[in-house]
Amino acid sequence: MGIKDLVYTNEKCTGCNKCVRACPILVSNVALDGKVRVNNDNCIACGACMDACSHGAREYLDDTEQFFSDLGAGRRISAIVAPAFLANYPKEYKRVLGYLKSKGVNHIYSVSFGADITTWGYLKYITENQFIGGISQPCPVVVDFVEKYIPKLIPYMMPVQSPMMCMAIYVKKYLKIQDDLAFIGPCVAKKIEITDANNKGYVKYNVTFAKMMQYIGAGYTKSPEYTDELEYGYGSLYPMPGGLKENVEHFLGKGQVVRQVEGEQEAYRYLRDYMQRIEKKAELPFMVDILNCQKGCIYGTATDPEKNTDDVMLTLSKMRSVEKQDMRGGLLRKKNKSPWAQQIAPKQRLANLMEAFSHLNLSDFIRVYDKSKAVEIKEPSDSQLRSIFADMDKETKEKQNINCGACGYASCGEMACAVFNGVNVKENCVHYIKDLAEKESRKLAEINEMQKQQREERDDKIHSIQKQFNTLTDAVTELSDANEASANEASDLASKISDISSFCLNLENSLASILNFIDIYKNTSGNIVSIANKTNLLSLNASIESARAGEQGRGFAVVAEEIRSLSSSIKELVEKDNQRADETIPKVDESVNAIKELIEHINQMSDRVSTIAANSEEIAAQTANVEVMADGLKGAVESI
Repeated sequence: MGIKDLVYTNEKCTGCNKCVRACPILVSNVALDGKVRVNNDNCIACGACMDACSHGAREYLDDTEQFFSDLGAGRRISAIVAPAFLANYPKEYKRVLGYLKSKGVNHIYSVSFGADITTWGYLKYITENQFIGGISQPCPVVVDFVEKYIPKLIPYMMPVQSPMMCMAIYVKKYLKIQDDLAFIGPCVAKKIEITDANNKGYVKYNVTFAKMMQYIGAGYTKSPEYTDELEYGYGSLYPMPGGLKENVEHFLGKGQVVRQVEGEQEAYRYLRDYMQRIEKKAELPFMVDILNCQKGCIYGTATDPEKNTDDVMLTLSKMRSVEKQDMRGGLLRKKNKSPWAQQIAPKQRLANLMEAFSHLNLSDFIRVYDKSKAVEIKEPSDSQLRSIFADMDKETKEKQNINCGACGYASCGEMACAVFNGVNVKENCVHYIKDLAEKESRKLAEINEMQKQQREERDDKIHSIQKQFNTLTDAVTELSDANEASANEASDLASKISDISSFCLNLENSLASILNFIDIYKNTSGNIVSIANKTNLLSLNASIESARAGEQGRGFAVVAEEIRSLSSSIKELVEKDNQRADETIPKVDESVNAIKELIEHINQMSDRVSTIAANSEEIAAQTANVEVMADGLKGAVESI
């Protein structure tokens, strides 16, 4: 199967799908993770993706570094050089070969001679086997495509080796060179041909023009000139478009229809059409001269694009005009024996060609193809295709045939087939993404509308809450003001109660003084009564004495009587006052007790008023906190 990483994607890939669009193989590019990678089991190394990629994201591997490393290690290596090298580097050609010799390359041969063997092998096989309708196979990309994707065409492939392999076989079997062989060529896909087990390892290295010249840089400029060791004929024309056709017509005349086909898209479309002609048993051209590259091998997949100028074609034209006279394979010098002489008939040229290579055994150069490389591209059934389209939101015929090409495929059907084969995903369809985006946009619009309604409802609720907060703020303010007034009144009341309490204490003290006074008065009145009694007794005695005194004592008796009368009055008055004092004392005691009880109530009221005042202060503080919190919540709500 494919060679790992022969063609690969580097980190520069942007997933733009240009490579997919350029690729002739549906399943070679795998686009699953935003990048487009290469499945080398399915890839035919046609190079179309490298030409198409404007990001430099597609690269290839060859054996240039290993080749020079092995040379430096002393390994014996000879080189076979594609004729396109002379066309691409006409001024550098000989010095580059001299540089290779200086690095240890043993022999250097031009594959042009191998191309002459290929021409001989084609014509010999055709004439001996009446093989009509053959497809040429110098191009390894074409061969790989047929083996993988149209193996039914293998019987129609020319069973003769390519110029590279004919040259390698000739060097190994006829020149007896035992060195490892390095092919210096313009083609990435030659690595596929080199590693094909049917080609028995005749060639070890695929050294491409571009990477070899990049590797040696200007190192060749001071090297002595060297030329290849075999001369050749029209084989040098093989790398140009129609080169094989020109060779065939040179030997068989222009009566045979040789179809010339080039280009990554045209070649494989033609081969599919060719298979259909076979199935329909339609007439086929005598031979198909088919190459992968649009301008032939001279502009191969591993050439320097800067070298793709008119100089290449001019060099080939000069090569065509030179008739090689001496080939060490046995070509005779005489012009009438030369296979490339223009003045003789095609039939004679063919005879001369057969004579020139008569020492070769055709069986040594027969190519065996590999049917086991066939790659199955699964075709979805109608129901499976409908399922894929449904999953891609392409349920209408119109959507199934948009065919915009943005995915890289020519049609929506090809994209669906790629998805079915597991090399792509529906997300790489821009219309699927567009429809998905539109659906998401509609959903988003619905969500936005819903959110708008929710915002309006929320705004209404917020407005209501703000009003409630305003009401709460006003109520708190009023409460704060009322509480402050209550606190002030409580403070005034407490002050007045304190005054009343002081007054009551003073009153209690006054009543106590009155009681004390009454007690003193009663004591004093007792003394007065006692004095009155004694006075009355004295008065009585005085009366008695005055009576005894007679007339002299009359005046004294009057005095004594007045004294007794005064004493009785005093006694009577004091007794009445004592009675009143006795009546007053319980009332004063009751007043004192009432005042004490009043003072106790006043003290209790004062404590309560103090508590009310303290509570009012706490309420005031909490009211302030509530007001701050209300303002904060109001601000937060307004900022939503």
